[in-house]
Amino acid sequence: MPAPVATADFIAAMRRTVAAVSVVTTDGAAGRFGVTVSAVSSVSAEPPMMLCCIHHLSPACAPLEKNGVFCVNLLSEKQSEVSRVFAGQAAAPGERGKFDCAKWGVLVTGAPVLAEMLSAFDCTLVGRHDYGTHALFVGHVEAVREGAGMPLLYSRRSYGKPELWF
Repeated sequence: MPAPVATADFIAAMRRTVAAVSVVTTDGAAGRFGVTVSAVSSVSAEPPMMLCCIHHLSPACAPLEKNGVFCVNLLSEKQSEVSRVFAGQAAAPGERGKFDCAKWGVLVTGAPVLAEMLSAFDCTLVGRHDYGTHALFVGHVEAVREGAGMPLLYSRRSYGKPELWF
């Protein structure tokens, strides 16, 4: 039987993957929160469902669960600063905190949706599942919005954009 994979080796290998970047937001009785994530995925088309993975120590986890809603805001190539702000890598630009870095609206659930984004998936929380260091949030998609541009990509601790489409 092979030796278990060391955490550091796993993280180093995962840094080589390329992921789209999203900001997951929530609002409601527990407050308004948002966090940058690179682990989101569709779960089902019928019914439409999304999954997002957030580190279990993130201050967004408890409010997202209590509010029962979230929006996956897929960022465009021009929004690396929004990603940095919601990842805690850049200072929030205004008095209201992170949300001052962009214009926001709402769709159906009341979770903040970026006025300009590549796509937005407004969700009602179906369930939370904890695995290792992350909480997996599954949501039923209540509304979508499409924007313009190319996706913001993340790999090897830096941002990029797709150069070629096949």
